[in-house]
Amino acid sequence: MSRLLLLVIVFAVGASADVALAQDAEFPSVPFTRGDGFYLSWIKLATFWLLFLGWVATVSWINADAHRHGNRPTRWNAAAVFPFALMGIVFFFLPTFWASLPLLAIAYLVPTIWYVIVRNGRLDPHQRVMTPSHIRFLLLSALNKVGGKFDVEARDPHEKGPPVHLTARGGATERDDTANMLLARQSPGLLFAREILYEAFERRAETVMMDFSQEAVTIRYQIDGVWHNGEPRDRETGDMALAVMKQISALDPNQRRQRQEGEFGANWNGTKYTATFVSQGTKTGERAIVRFDDGVLRFAKLADLGMREKVREQLQTALGENAGFVLFSAPTGNGLKTTISAAMGSMDRYMRSFALLEDLHHPCAEVDNVPVTTFDGAAGETPATVLPKLLRLYPEVICVRELTDGETAKILSVQPAENRMVVAGVRAKDVAEAMIRVLMLKIAPAKLASIISAVVNVRLVRRLCETCKEGYAPPPKILQQLGIPAGKVEAFYRPPQEPDRVCPDCGGIGYIGRAAVFEVLFVDDAVRTALAKTPKLDVLRAAARKAGTRNLQQEGLFLVVKGVTSIQELSRALKE
Repeated sequence: MSRLLLLVIVFAVGASADVALAQDAEFPSVPFTRGDGFYLSWIKLATFWLLFLGWVATVSWINADAHRHGNRPTRWNAAAVFPFALMGIVFFFLPTFWASLPLLAIAYLVPTIWYVIVRNGRLDPHQRVMTPSHIRFLLLSALNKVGGKFDVEARDPHEKGPPVHLTARGGATERDDTANMLLARQSPGLLFAREILYEAFERRAETVMMDFSQEAVTIRYQIDGVWHNGEPRDRETGDMALAVMKQISALDPNQRRQRQEGEFGANWNGTKYTATFVSQGTKTGERAIVRFDDGVLRFAKLADLGMREKVREQLQTALGENAGFVLFSAPTGNGLKTTISAAMGSMDRYMRSFALLEDLHHPCAEVDNVPVTTFDGAAGETPATVLPKLLRLYPEVICVRELTDGETAKILSVQPAENRMVVAGVRAKDVAEAMIRVLMLKIAPAKLASIISAVVNVRLVRRLCETCKEGYAPPPKILQQLGIPAGKVEAFYRPPQEPDRVCPDCGGIGYIGRAAVFEVLFVDDAVRTALAKTPKLDVLRAAARKAGTRNLQQEGLFLVVKGVTSIQELSRALKE
C-alpha cells in the first residue's frame, strides 16, 4: 500500500507539470491557471496533500476498526484505497481545479461514509461513531487541547463522577488501546466501573470481587486480607461496568463463560495502579476479580517486616553464605513474594550477582540491583524453561519466588554444589510442611537434607488501628491457655466494641495495615537426619521445636502483648 501511495504522489507531481502547459494554451481564462514560468499549481498540490493526509488517517482507522469488529478488513481496505488512488491520478489531469476536487472528495468520503453506516448498524449505540454527540465530543476535545474550556461531559463520562481515571492496556498496538479507551468512554458503564473502583480505593482495598447472579451483582472488597461487603449493584449496571473493564483490558466483552485475563491502568489520588482483571463463568453467572498493584516495594528489608532482631541476624547470616538453600513459605495471600523481596533486599546485591525468575504475567515490585528473567506461565513455560540459559551467566544467587514444578526443583537442587545460593518459595502453613512440599516435587529427602540451611514461614495479621483501639483486662483463662503468668500482662487490645462514631482512619474496621509473624527454622544436624530418614510432618515439627524454633502462635503473642494486634485477629490468621 505504501508503494502505491508513493507512486500516486510522484505521478501526480509529474502530471501537474504536464497539465500546466496544456492549461496555459487551451484554458487561459480558467481560475487557478498558471502564467508564464509557473508550471506547478501549488494550490492544487496543497489541496491534494491535505486530503491525502486525512485519507491516510481514515484508511488506517478503517483497517484497525474492521479487524477489531470482524468487518471484513480486506474488503473495506480495498474499498477505501483504490477509488482514492485512481482519483488521485485523475485529479491532476482534469483541466480545472473545481472539476477535479469534487471527484477526489467523493472518492474519499463515499467509502468512508459507507463503512461508518455499515459498522454503526452492527454495534451498540455507545460504540457508534460520527453521530452528532460523537462529533461534538471530538470537536470540543480538540479545542480543549489548544486552550479551550468547553464542557465535554455530555460525551466524556470519564471527566465526571468520582476522581478515578482509567487507561486501556493489553491491545496489540497503542492504537488498539486508544480505540478501546474511546469505546469505553462512549459507554455509561465507564462511570459505573469508576464508582466501583473508587469505593475500593477509598476503603484501602487491594482486591475487588464481583459475583454476577441472574438479578444482581454482589461486590466485595478485600481490605488487609479480609473480605468486606460493598454496595450491591443491579444486573444492568453491573453488566455495563463489567463490559467496560473487559474493553479496556483488551478482552471480549461478550464472552461470559470462558476464563479471560488482562489488565488496565488506574489513577487515583495521584497514584498509578496496574489493575489485573480476571473473569470466569460460574454456575450462577460470572465472577470477576480486580487486583491492584502500585509497583511500590514497601518492605525493602526484613527489618521493615518486623522480624525480631536476633532471628533476622541469623537469617541474614544464612543468606550470606556462598552456597545453600533457603526456603520461604506462606499460605496464599500471606506475603510470600513480599517476604522474599525483603530477604533479597537484606542481602549484598552489589558484591554478589543475582538472578530472579518470575512469571511474565505476575510481576512483583523491583528490587534494586536484582535483574529479572521472565517466563510465560500462560504459555506453559516454567522457570525450568529459562534456567539453563540463565545458568550460563554464572549468577551467585538464584531466586524463584514460587516453586511449583519438579523440573525446576531438580535444577535448583544441584546449584548449591556449584557454589550458589538458592532462594525459593512454596505455599505451606508451617516450616515442616514447606519441606514436605519440596519433597512432593520429587526431590530425594537425603538430597534436600544436604542442601537446605533455613526455612521461613510467614503469616500476616492485621494491625490494630492506633486511633480507635481499646484496652481491656485479659481473662485469666486465656492467659493460662497461652502460658502467660497472671499479672505479667496488664492489658490486651482490640477494636472498639461500641464506638461512638466511625473512625476516620480505619473506616470503622478497627484495623489498618498488616504485620508479619515469622516461624524460622535454622536447620541443624538433627533436623537433617529427620528429613533424610523420616520425612513426616509430625517428625519434622518435633525436630523443629528441638532446634529452638518458635511456632507462629508463640511469635504472634509478642505482637498481642505489644498491642500491635488482637488475640482474636491472631486466632483468625492462624486458622486460615
